[in-house]
Amino acid sequence: MALVTGGALFSVGTSASASSNASPSSMVPAKIRATGELTDMVNSPYTPMEYQATAGGAIVGFDIDVAAALAKELKLKLVVTNTPNFAELIPAVESSRADIVDSSVLDLTSRHGSIHFLDDFVTGTQFLGLNSSSSKLTSNSSLCGQTVAVQSGTSYAAQIVTLSKSICPSKKPISTISVTSPPEQQTQVQIHRAVALAQGPEINGALELSQKNKWHVIGKTFNVLDYGIMFNKNDTQLGKAIQAGLNALIKNGTYNTILAKWHLSGDGVKVATIDKGGKG
Repeated sequence: MALVTGGALFSVGTSASASSNASPSSMVPAKIRATGELTDMVNSPYTPMEYQATAGGAIVGFDIDVAAALAKELKLKLVVTNTPNFAELIPAVESSRADIVDSSVLDLTSRHGSIHFLDDFVTGTQFLGLNSSSSKLTSNSSLCGQTVAVQSGTSYAAQIVTLSKSICPSKKPISTISVTSPPEQQTQVQIHRAVALAQGPEINGALELSQKNKWHVIGKTFNVLDYGIMFNKNDTQLGKAIQAGLNALIKNGTYNTILAKWHLSGDGVKVATIDKGGKG
């Protein structure tokens, strides 16, 4: 299947750059090359993908390192802005307030109407609970009739509805409560408004490492999908450039070095793919 936007052609799910013989930097659209900058909006904190290591400090993380390496490959300077609201990320790309969003956004087919994704990380959905209050909850089905905290603006609530229908009695579904940030999800569990939170396993892993013996994984990871770097549906030339750039980073080892730095080596992609998609 092919998708035509802005007079350019993308093969949905394709992994090859449309101009494989050209350098990534030569493929950057003139309007972006003229600024010398690649603008990226993120939603922090989402450790280890994007967060502040020190209060008031620069935003760091896996996504930031990938975006910075990509900008360098394109001979541009990365400029990162942060929003506290995940729901602002897609509109930022739609309105061209940011050239890209590299901020742990799931590549869902339902989102392809207004934006494209350059898939760069494999993830899924995983439940996490407190050892002190939910140690007996060990499977996804053990959450039937319970409440789980999710981040608003994400697809986790919808994913849980689908999961609940497949594993729970109709009168005991898994309920969700939505809050604006991952730290607030943790708070909802700690004050017992929810018995667990739902996030990507890479986020839960970082939380378990930073708060040892406090949290435990409940059940198995489900709905395995990719995170993707978002760009505007009409900016297909930029898409070709960042796809070529990411393939270059994979080939020269930079991408794998970044994965290893953040202890995420098992979650990388082998090749840069546009709009792989999936159901959220």
